[in-house]
Amino acid sequence: MRSVVRHFALGAVMAIAVFSLTSCSQSQIYAMDKVSGTYLAIPKGWNKIVKSDLDKAESKSTAENAAEKLASVIWQEAYATSPKVAAPQVLNLQAPEGAVVYVRVRNLNFEESNSISNNTLRNLIAPVTTWLEDPENANPKFVLIDDYERVEKAARGIRTIYRLADDSGISETVDQTVLLSEDRSRVYILLVRAKTKYYDKHVDELLAIGDSFTVRGDK
Repeated sequence: MRSVVRHFALGAVMAIAVFSLTSCSQSQIYAMDKVSGTYLAIPKGWNKIVKSDLDKAESKSTAENAAEKLASVIWQEAYATSPKVAAPQVLNLQAPEGAVVYVRVRNLNFEESNSISNNTLRNLIAPVTTWLEDPENANPKFVLIDDYERVEKAARGIRTIYRLADDSGISETVDQTVLLSEDRSRVYILLVRAKTKYYDKHVDELLAIGDSFTVRGDK
């Protein structure tokens, strides 16, 4: 009898485990690039913006070295809660409708590799360090929420969460993780952005996306 009970209990546990894994997988979109070993999990139902659309939008940039940087992109992809968000909105810092997630993996040239630092990683999108050192001249709605070292199997860097005002004065929250490969040849970027009101309402869901960012490196 004990043997039967044991097998029944074990079977029940296994069934629960399988059900849990299945339920979890069905509730997530797994964005991944197997070449660079980069992964993250997005809630199911978000709209995907593919690399070709992002490349096309980025190719129109007039910023210095924009074409060179685009040519060195290994993978980029975006997701948005709103179907109205397109590639151009992903690539600027205007507060989006709903939330936007953008992931990018890019090789660095020799000059970038030699000059990059933790402050460079932290200031990739906005001059966070400068604003902290000179609060009087900072973005009018700048608030640093969190800033800490993030270590992955194949890279390490900084995760910084902060608020700022976009060009329209709307408060936006940015959760950015920027990691540098161990050999300093590649940068891995994850940005999660939303209007602060939206971010605060969905904070657990959005933080979980940043937590899921994983860099295992080339196979």
